[in-house]
Amino acid sequence: MNFGCIFDDSVKIWPDKEALIYGSHRITYSQLEARTNRVANGLRAIGIGPGDHVAVLIKNDHRFVETMLGALRTGASVTPATTRSHINTLVHVMTDSEAKVLFASGDFADEAPQLGREAPGLEHVFLMDERADGATEYDSWLNAQSEERLVADVDPQAIASISYTSGSTGKPKGVLLSHAAMEWATRNLRRALLYGPDERCLLAVPMFHANGMFAGLFSMLECGGSVVLLHDVDPVEMIETIAVEQCTYTTGVPAMYKLMLMQDEVLARNDCSSLKFVICGSSEVPEDLLSEFTERMAPMLEAYGLTECGFVCNTPRWGIIKQGTTGLPYPDVELRIVDPANPDVDVAQGDKGELLIRSPGNLTGYHKLPDITAQRISPDGWFRTNDIVRADDQGYIEVIGREDDRIACAGEVFYPKEVENVLMEHDNLADVAVVPRSDPIKGEVPVAFVVERVSGQTTPDQIKAYFFKNGAPYMHPRIVTILPELPLTPAKKPDRSALRELAEAANVS
Repeated sequence: MNFGCIFDDSVKIWPDKEALIYGSHRITYSQLEARTNRVANGLRAIGIGPGDHVAVLIKNDHRFVETMLGALRTGASVTPATTRSHINTLVHVMTDSEAKVLFASGDFADEAPQLGREAPGLEHVFLMDERADGATEYDSWLNAQSEERLVADVDPQAIASISYTSGSTGKPKGVLLSHAAMEWATRNLRRALLYGPDERCLLAVPMFHANGMFAGLFSMLECGGSVVLLHDVDPVEMIETIAVEQCTYTTGVPAMYKLMLMQDEVLARNDCSSLKFVICGSSEVPEDLLSEFTERMAPMLEAYGLTECGFVCNTPRWGIIKQGTTGLPYPDVELRIVDPANPDVDVAQGDKGELLIRSPGNLTGYHKLPDITAQRISPDGWFRTNDIVRADDQGYIEVIGREDDRIACAGEVFYPKEVENVLMEHDNLADVAVVPRSDPIKGEVPVAFVVERVSGQTTPDQIKAYFFKNGAPYMHPRIVTILPELPLTPAKKPDRSALRELAEAANVS
């Protein structure tokens, strides 16, 4: 199957039903089919087909769907690019993926033409709602294309998507997902949670994330549901939209739900009783959040997944719910919990260990990174997550922490190295170490400890301003502390345990 046809059954059964709702746009399944075919035909007309790559840099918008699926229908592969990345990261993504075409929303009216100039191989840039030199206006281009159905035959194991995820080296890694893996992830999640055509999903989290893409977008389209899109996460708008559109479900991250619960007055004047349940994942879910949201709004089901494997575990929609766990593995998902130092050895039931996953939704590998692929994927198909978990006697999975030092901030996952790489370009910084600090809203935030080259020449506020200018804003260090030297371990590495203690004790500046 070509994954670009994931809503084929829905368009045949419910052609006039609303598939996508975005502001004043209410796109039926038949209209989505026509628009997706227009994209496919337009891309084919400029020579795009099997072996080519298309990038999609679009904040939540109904056109994200047609561009991504339309590109897949040509037989090309596609990258749903992170809309929160710095321009330097986007250049890397475009270059590494060898993208020939970029679709960008108007939010990137400045960046899109720049990417066209700086990313070698990027031949066509289409920009939505805005005009810019070096970019083609999207809607005019789309309207000139044919609605005739165009679907390339593809090998199910052919690469459909290169989704970029942060890496410990600081450079995003391209996760290779096949058409078969994406289809399995979509259908398996829908079946396990018994989504049906009456579902109306509110989708405010970014669609480029696996969370929004599979648990919100594609699974809804596959079962004939409706997706109500918001451009950004706004707790007031989310609550009001649930009430107006009678949304039955949403998926998101802890920070999003915490912000919703803080809107007492908005909740009081809006009837959100249509909400049947929500999924919460992408970072650790506090038990008090689970309890409060379930009591005040709707049952909250904790989930666990990765870009590399899709959704892996989920708290059952019906059945035994164990707070503090991410529930049971999805059907056809195999799990092992092993000694991180010796992944051939499984730990005893109830003991902590590194989670290994094998399923039809696993990645094929990392793009152009054979060494990392070999490190993370065993010859018999087990993927090393680097996440530390434990399982109880019924198989419920509890996520303990991370083998590495990843920072999970409001659903975004990144590494200290990415923040450190930006700060180390500062002329007066000789050394930098970044660690996470717990945060009641965002889960974790980065904290930076720096050593100056010339003492007294730099202030914490200047360092923060430097990062905002040169790095992705969501990664900015919330606290910057200047030290005479970094504490070191006996191996002469920064003592991150000591720095975490300092970070938790620090006053927010």
